[in-house]
Amino acid sequence: MSTFKLDIPGGPIWNDEDAKEKAPRIAAAHQGKWNGQWTTTNPNEMSVVGVELQVENTGANHFITDVLAGPLWNDADAQKYGPAIAASYGAEFTGQWKTIKEGVMSVIGVKFTY
Repeated sequence: MSTFKLDIPGGPIWNDEDAKEKAPRIAAAHQGKWNGQWTTTNPNEMSVVGVELQVENTGANHFITDVLAGPLWNDADAQKYGPAIAASYGAEFTGQWKTIKEGVMSVIGVKFTY
């Protein structure tokens, strides 16, 4: 199965020992595996961890929830952008959406498979 790699924010990571504790859990939360790499991006504030993800998540379990999607103006907008936004979370767009702050933020329904 195809994989891809990306860096995911992980809060401050102080050293290699700290990374060995935190990074595998951060990766697992995104349905991935830590690739052993981490970098401090803003000292004392933020580090990123290298994660390898599957292009397509498989499994018998599903979890449906809402995720932030930026402002969506109507259903056509949601249907056009929802699949790409869901994919950015490693999920599938359910077709559902709602505005939570007019002109500022909407959420879309996504299905995580694991």
